[in-house]
Amino acid sequence: MKIVYKLTGNCLRSTTYCNDHSGRGLQAVALKADLRQQGSFCTFKAVDNFLAALRKYVPISEEDAAYFYSFFKKKQYQRGELLLKEGEVAHEVFFVMKGALRQYFFNERGDERTCNFTFEHQFVTDLESFSRQAKSATHIIALEPAACLVLTCEDAVTCLKESPAVASLFGLIVENLATDTIRRIRSLLSKTPEEQIEELTKTNPEMLRRVPQRYIAQYLGVAPESLSRIRKRMIANQKS
Repeated sequence: MKIVYKLTGNCLRSTTYCNDHSGRGLQAVALKADLRQQGSFCTFKAVDNFLAALRKYVPISEEDAAYFYSFFKKKQYQRGELLLKEGEVAHEVFFVMKGALRQYFFNERGDERTCNFTFEHQFVTDLESFSRQAKSATHIIALEPAACLVLTCEDAVTCLKESPAVASLFGLIVENLATDTIRRIRSLLSKTPEEQIEELTKTNPEMLRRVPQRYIAQYLGVAPESLSRIRKRMIANQKS
């Protein structure tokens, strides 16, 4: 049985499946040709950006990427709109096509703490909630107006069963999200705020340009006033 891709509104859906992936190459070529003629969010460029992001994790064919892409739905979010609330179950994984997201929680004292930022061509979810289908410990909110591709847990299970290549890829995406969390905790425990800012300047300057200082302060575990003093001191040291 061949895979048949169908464009419904702004969303690509696969309506049939095959276990041996026979004929998928022709289907993917036809899919990409169709996308070139669409003036919607699901464009040839969108597929290429998605493919490039996936290949950061593992080599994957255009056919398998197109198959994976077909399960995602397009959603738009306004600045300040919640994608996930604490206490809800994370039923979705988000791939940011445009914009920025912030993930945060409230500690025992009721203080807000930012734990993650997500920018273009990155994945995000509350990993523990999504994996276990348990209540989320975090909120995810649009820091900027955002356009996302959204994969539901139900669709993830379906495409992982049908495609070993996508199953392997998805495992690496989840592993990468978990590794980022561990790296983040290690940085908080072992580095001073100055060292963390210096690291961000080298590895993630986009964050420093686009994220309000109060959220960066939360992310680093310092008061906004302290962050301002640290950054001024670092700038002064660079000039001297």
